[in-house]
Amino acid sequence: MIDDLSGTWGMVQMGIQAALVVWALAGLLLAALPPASAYSIEGKWPKPAWIAICAVAAILFAIRPLGFFSLIAMVAVGVFFADVRPAVGGRRR
Repeated sequence: MIDDLSGTWGMVQMGIQAALVVWALAGLLLAALPPASAYSIEGKWPKPAWIAICAVAAILFAIRPLGFFSLIAMVAVGVFFADVRPAVGGRRR
């Protein structure tokens, strides 16, 4: 019974890990799409900084998805999606 529980927890953890890696890679792709000038116009960190943040987050999630630095990376990618992406990737005219 205990072995079944750890196997189930392992599958749940792998699912969480895969979702986090995909989320960070989606952030990486979405950070690369807008022009670099959009970041400076909106007063955000430069485009290469956000690309690097999302890339490092994807690596951290792949290595240890529930570690301390991964929690910091979750916050950073969350800031990108909640604040930066709507500002720089807004409506195209």
